[in-house]
Amino acid sequence: MTSKQVMLMFSLLLLGGCAAKQPAGSDALVSPYQQGRIWAVAPLRNESGSLQADGLAMADRLQRQLENASNIDVLPVNRVLRAMELLEMSFVETPADAARLMQTLGCDGLIIGTITAYDPYDPPKLGLSIELFDGGRAAMLDELDVRQLTRAATGDQTHPYATGSSRTTAKNDGVASGVSAYFDAASADVRNKLQVYGSNRGGPDWHADGWHKYRISMDLYSEFVTYVMSWRLLHAEKQRLSRPMMTSPPQASPR
Repeated sequence: MTSKQVMLMFSLLLLGGCAAKQPAGSDALVSPYQQGRIWAVAPLRNESGSLQADGLAMADRLQRQLENASNIDVLPVNRVLRAMELLEMSFVETPADAARLMQTLGCDGLIIGTITAYDPYDPPKLGLSIELFDGGRAAMLDELDVRQLTRAATGDQTHPYATGSSRTTAKNDGVASGVSAYFDAASADVRNKLQVYGSNRGGPDWHADGWHKYRISMDLYSEFVTYVMSWRLLHAEKQRLSRPMMTSPPQASPR
C-alpha cells in the first residue's frame, strides 16, 4: 500500500464510517422517510481499471435493492438512460447536471457514484462509492465532480467495514449522504456476511453450502455488495435526518 493510500484510508476512518452500524447480511432495508420518495440511479463510472466492470449493470443492481425499502420508489435505470440521452448527458458531472436530470425524471433523489475496484476472480473484490443527490439542496450549488467522490482505499486492506466510510454533508454541494467501501471476499468478515446473505435467499431446495454461489459468481457477489451499500446509504440518511437542525447563534445581550 502506498503512503497516499494509507493517508486516504486514515482520512476515511476519521470520517466516522467505521463506527457506523453494519448489516449482518440479513437485515431488511428500511427507509428513513415517513412519506414516499422517488429516487433514480445513474450509471456508475468505472474507475476500477477493469474493462469487465459495468457501471450500468451495477446501477441496475442498486435500483433493485433499493426498491425493497418502504416509502422509496426507484425508477428503472432504462428510464434514467432515456432521460440522459434526451439531455445529451453521458454522465452526471455537476450539480447542474443532476438537477436537470432530476427535473426531467420528476424524482426527489438521484444516486451517482463510481466503481473503484473490480476483480471477478475467486476471491472476488469490489469497491463502490455512491452518493445521494437531494433535490431539496439544489439552490446555489457548488461545482461537483463525481470523479472526486470519497473513495475507499484499494490496496492490501481487505476489511470493508474498517476501510469503508459514510458521510452526511453540510456543504451545499447537493449531496445529502454518501458511502464508500471495498469488499474483498478473502476477508473472514465479508465471507461471514456473505454466507448469511446467500443462505437467507435460498429456496426450499437450497443446500447448506449453496451460499458459495455468491462467491464464485461475480453477478451474485455484486448483488450482495449493492445490498450492503444500499443499507449503509439508507442508514447514513437516517443519521442525517436525525441530526438537530442548525440554528442561528444567540445574539449578544444589549448592555
